[in-house]
Amino acid sequence: MKPRILVVDDNETSLELLATKLEGEGYEVEKGKNGLEGLEKAEAFHPDLIMLDIMMPRMDGYEVCRRLKAKEETRYIPIVMLTARTELEDKMLGLELGAEDYMTKPYSLLEVSARVKSLLRMRELQKKLRDTEKMAALGEMAGGIAHEVRNPLVTIGGLARRLYEHQTDEEHRLYAQKIIEGVERLERMCKRIDEYMGILVSNLEQGDINKVITNALEDMKDHIGKKDIGVVTSLTDKPVRLNMDPTNLKIAICNIVQNSIDAINGKGEIRVATELKDGTLHVSISDNGCGMEEKDIRKIFHPFHTSKMKGAGLGLTISYRIIHDHGGDIKVASKKGEGTTITISLPIEYQVKAGA
Repeated sequence: MKPRILVVDDNETSLELLATKLEGEGYEVEKGKNGLEGLEKAEAFHPDLIMLDIMMPRMDGYEVCRRLKAKEETRYIPIVMLTARTELEDKMLGLELGAEDYMTKPYSLLEVSARVKSLLRMRELQKKLRDTEKMAALGEMAGGIAHEVRNPLVTIGGLARRLYEHQTDEEHRLYAQKIIEGVERLERMCKRIDEYMGILVSNLEQGDINKVITNALEDMKDHIGKKDIGVVTSLTDKPVRLNMDPTNLKIAICNIVQNSIDAINGKGEIRVATELKDGTLHVSISDNGCGMEEKDIRKIFHPFHTSKMKGAGLGLTISYRIIHDHGGDIKVASKKGEGTTITISLPIEYQVKAGA
């Protein structure tokens, strides 16, 4: 997805000038004409960066900044304060409220472009750091939970199966079956947690990514089962070798393909392609399944977020962790009712040993 920038300014000329410049550089831009409108759009638009004028009607930029930085959902969005004021006290107040940068009007559009790029890079690095910390905390918590529930599950599942086998009353057999199904779901979740713990550190070695993809698709044939789903591949002609953990990377691809399979009801198609461009390998996995709404796209890699009744909600979280452990990135593009494309980007020259 394109980086999103919210521009808030009550001066129509300045607003249009900035928006035109940023849109021309490939950003998705939303505009706000006063402080209250800017605050509302910040919460609805989910921008990656906010350019915020100070002197505005209804609510000034200082108050907008203070409110945004007070909320967990918006406090990490970088804010550039825009003003004609040049007093040091004005700049200090904006920075003390949490703004990341300050630009005085009239400003150079070239300088705006450079600062936007710098702040977006910083935001991406901070996001990756927060995600890594959250994943590590999740691993510890989930591992402890799985350890505590595994033994009781064995007992509950075993007794429920004995009840089911020896019951002649159909209603009681149905109850036992429901217990068994619940236990099996929890067992799958424990298995996923074990899998997650196992990939916290990848052991990198030279390998052919096309071979990993081919093996992953072969393993997913059983999951397709009787569904009328075709799988089309378009892989690079020559083998693409990079530093990777083939086992973990295969798990990441399998999880994404499984998500595509589950998203298709009836006849469908999954396309898997690899492309080498500018020292980066791009792996795209597309389906023509049910697709997702914008609010779901932003949560797709969150632990235990799932729309599937029987899923554990860790598959794509695991994929996300593996790809980032390889120094790569993963992006999602989706439209409700049309399908989803997940693109993995892996640097060919990535040499840093995971866990170092």
